Amino acid sequence: MKKYNRVMLGRGSAYAKMCREEGYIGADFSIDSDLSGDLFENWRDFNNKFIPIWLKNVPGKSRTSAGLACGFLWTIVKGLKIGDIILSPSGEGYYYVGTISSDYYYVPNTKLPHRRKVEWMDKVIERKNMSKKLQNSSGSIGTCCDLTNYAMEIDALLSGNITIPSVVTQQPSISVKSFEERSLHKLFCSFLRTRGIFAKTIYHEKSSSRTDNTQKWVHPDIIGVQFEEYKNDATLSLLKATEPKETVHLYSYELKRRIESDYQLKQCYFQALSNSSWANFGYLVAFEISEDLAEEMERLNNAFGIGIILMQANDSKILYPAREKELDYNTIEKLNNLNTDFCTFINKLSMVLNASKDYTNDIKLSFEKICDKIFESDEEQEAYCKEHNIPF
Repeated sequence: MKKYNRVMLGRGSAYAKMCREEGYIGADFSIDSDLSGDLFENWRDFNNKFIPIWLKNVPGKSRTSAGLACGFLWTIVKGLKIGDIILSPSGEGYYYVGTISSDYYYVPNTKLPHRRKVEWMDKVIERKNMSKKLQNSSGSIGTCCDLTNYAMEIDALLSGNITIPSVVTQQPSISVKSFEERSLHKLFCSFLRTRGIFAKTIYHEKSSSRTDNTQKWVHPDIIGVQFEEYKNDATLSLLKATEPKETVHLYSYELKRRIESDYQLKQCYFQALSNSSWANFGYLVAFEISEDLAEEMERLNNAFGIGIILMQANDSKILYPAREKELDYNTIEKLNNLNTDFCTFINKLSMVLNASKDYTNDIKLSFEKICDKIFESDEEQEAYCKEHNIPF
């Protein structure tokens, strides 16, 4: 099936005009070698090889940043297929539109050496003519963004039929029907597991103070834990004895369907800040984020340290990493008393940390059972998205 993808060509669309004139899209991402022999079918395999190379080429950056860069690079060189439609912002309020017409090729010593040929159309799409939903989706942060869900609207805009309401009514039911925020939890927890984080939904309705609306500023939507793994048992035993806090990291996530305005961003961000005061790392997560909010997101992240994740059905991305802080045991105590889900998670986690070496693996399996279930295959995940009307 033909896909539609938004591709940024340089910071601020600096290379968009050049790419259109010369008939290609491209990327750099500080990988200065021909990738023709490393076009893995799975982006995870690609990342496993190139994250260490990227970190060596870009010293001082985090592994999270490396994962983002390599993931976007894989999308450009392999993820996009011949025949897929590309929308690239011009930087002047409209989008160039083209069709991928070649496999990957490498042009060394250029601004964008990793390339795909594109047959650009004469027509462009003005951002102001897009529906609000397409504006938000095409404005998502990141080099690449899947817009296949809006294929009919994009085709209508290209044909000159830009009466957006009539286009929306003709779209498949997956675009017309909305999806519930909580239906995103299984998707997000599955993403977290790929990063070694075990996560659990915290059901606010189970809290003893559920009638108090202010409690939404106390409870996280999802909590997670990442265990530090050491192959040598002696090393792990020493760490648990001397620095037990270094054996795990606790995460707090506030999840939203979309963030469209500066006011909404601040409201959601400070809710995430409040809800994550107890954890080592706190994150605000949203399925759609307006590109106009990039500067304010960066400012908030620098000032308060709460990270921001752009969640996608098939490839979530950490836009701004969270700043680590000490655990707040007074707030953990409060949440344990308020919510049974939270208390169960912490209790089971404590059992893992306090278990003797002979029983650690068994107790970890018991702990995993209380966490949210995750997808066992890509096919299962895609079927879930279709069932719950989540753009995939």
